[in-house]
Amino acid sequence: MQVFCRKVVFTIYLNQKQNKKMNTLKKTILPLMTIVMMALVACSNDDNEDSYIYVPLTPAEKAEQINNMQGTYQGQCFFAPDMYYLAFTDSVKASWTVTASDSVITINNFPMKVFTPAIDNLEMKEAFSNDSLQTLKLSVYLYRPWGTSGPLTNAYFNAIPKGTEQLKVTVPMTFGSEVKNTTLQFGTSFRNAFYAEGAFDNKKAMYFYMILEKISVENGPTYYANTMIAFSGTK
Repeated sequence: MQVFCRKVVFTIYLNQKQNKKMNTLKKTILPLMTIVMMALVACSNDDNEDSYIYVPLTPAEKAEQINNMQGTYQGQCFFAPDMYYLAFTDSVKASWTVTASDSVITINNFPMKVFTPAIDNLEMKEAFSNDSLQTLKLSVYLYRPWGTSGPLTNAYFNAIPKGTEQLKVTVPMTFGSEVKNTTLQFGTSFRNAFYAEGAFDNKKAMYFYMILEKISVENGPTYYANTMIAFSGTK
């Protein structure tokens, strides 16, 4: 498994008129986002911006970190109504569980409506707006930021959606009165600036995000969504 690390600049736009949501963002996403960005800068190879550096953990380090991460989290799934500016001003409640035995994040009752701002097709938008019964699983790939040594203060990981193939998940969804298999194709990068990273502060707080590239409906259209959502919560 390749770990995706590269130097990035992460700019988040806060809507000053939405004080409650802005405060939630400050308390949840921003602290952990800083941790992730520090790891990404450390992962950069200054001699070659396009190269990836994978620094493995020892089996003992992996076991310690995933066992610390294990548990059920309550939090928010943030999404951007305005996909051009990626202003994460909207959110819905979310819950997920990390299991150490298989290194998997399971998101039950996944809020599919968070993808609707990136969907123009009306039938598809309606199907996603009304669906909250899906279960999504993500593989956790822990890594050590390049250039670090000794005990890690935080755990860093890639959160990769898993289905029959990595990054590809097929779920049944209702379009009108008909149920169709719908395939979600996820990615590891977005606009060459954001990566499918996550962080856990070794206490109780976790942050990670997912990048949806396209949606393919059985016997129907393929729609290129190109959107990103962020999860932040505590156990």
